Amino acid sequence: MLRVLGIAALVAVTGCQTTGEVSGGSALTGEELDTAVGLYGPWAEFLVLEGKRTYVWRRQYVADDQKPYFCELRVEMGFRRTISGSTMQGYPDACRLFAVRYRTANN
Repeated sequence: MLRVLGIAALVAVTGCQTTGEVSGGSALTGEELDTAVGLYGPWAEFLVLEGKRTYVWRRQYVADDQKPYFCELRVEMGFRRTISGSTMQGYPDACRLFAVRYRTANN
């Protein structure tokens, strides 16, 4: 969360109004698990994969054809409850639901 806020603060210093988007998965590396929970709510599933604690969030997107499409964000835990890496897999429009959006303005 601090990294995302840092990006927003950097944009605010430039003196313009900006709207941006950061990939949800890549913005989490190095952050605490609570950051992911704050952004995406409670995880859908907890797993231990290859000895690493992994938390999974899922998003659903309903396309014009009324079919549901899915995306899964997996977050691997590292040292001291920090996120060591993440992967996102699924339908691109559903994966965009994990994007971190920010807006800054300098009055």
